[in-house]
Amino acid sequence: MREPKSWRVIVLSTGELPVEAKLTEDRGRKARAGQLVRMLDLATERSFGVFDHSGPDNDAGKLAKAFKHAAISSYGTAGPEFVRRLIDEQVTGDDVRRAICDFVSSHVPAGADGQIDRAAQRLGLIAAAGELASALGVTPWAEGEASAAAAWALAQWIDQRGGTEPAENRQAIEQVRLFIETHGESRFEPLDELDARPVLNRAGWRKGNGPSREWLIPPETWKREICNGLDPKLVARTLAEAGMLQRARDGNQQVRRIGGTTKRVYVIGEAIFDGGASEG
Repeated sequence: MREPKSWRVIVLSTGELPVEAKLTEDRGRKARAGQLVRMLDLATERSFGVFDHSGPDNDAGKLAKAFKHAAISSYGTAGPEFVRRLIDEQVTGDDVRRAICDFVSSHVPAGADGQIDRAAQRLGLIAAAGELASALGVTPWAEGEASAAAAWALAQWIDQRGGTEPAENRQAIEQVRLFIETHGESRFEPLDELDARPVLNRAGWRKGNGPSREWLIPPETWKREICNGLDPKLVARTLAEAGMLQRARDGNQQVRRIGGTTKRVYVIGEAIFDGGASEG
């Protein structure tokens, strides 16, 4: 067997849909946190689309066409020359790694999840390459300009994903919230209304009003429907830590008396609607 070869590359692409939305087009597939870190979605919303200004002719469309023409007519020069100058100046991998480390330590918020660190390292590599290219005379950018652009992109990515906590936490809260928003009245049997009609395809029970409102969910429904595609234990732990799920002393399920019998249920409180997801 021949020895397999592999490459580490950075992919740049433009598109109308973010990766997470694109994946859901395939029969509702859910994006995994690792996928969203490997392929970073960056919303390039500047003053004129992706541009900071509209060009010398004050026409952003004309500027975009000029960029496209330049890309297809002038290429293959800066890249090889950059590599040659890196070799001539004896720039080492340690030099690049130090620059990336400096970028990460300067721009990753304290206490951020490791996913933020991984994304910052990718953007830090771009910042290091840009700064080296300018220092070696390959590009005309001012010192610090490439790093500032990469830092802006990282801040945009963090804001777009909803903060610095793990993506799995955000997905867990959003999925439970969506289920209750969609079925909170129709599929949860009210325990406070003695004359209420029977609920078809029941997903659980509900009781109380306002801040005291609770949704009681049996374990199998929690596992198969509400947490479909996610780790049920991780979802419960995430909601409990956020104050959205009421825990018992012995775990995430409480024992409640329902219809004359005791049942183990997950108890979701009104706090599920208080936060935990990014604003749209």
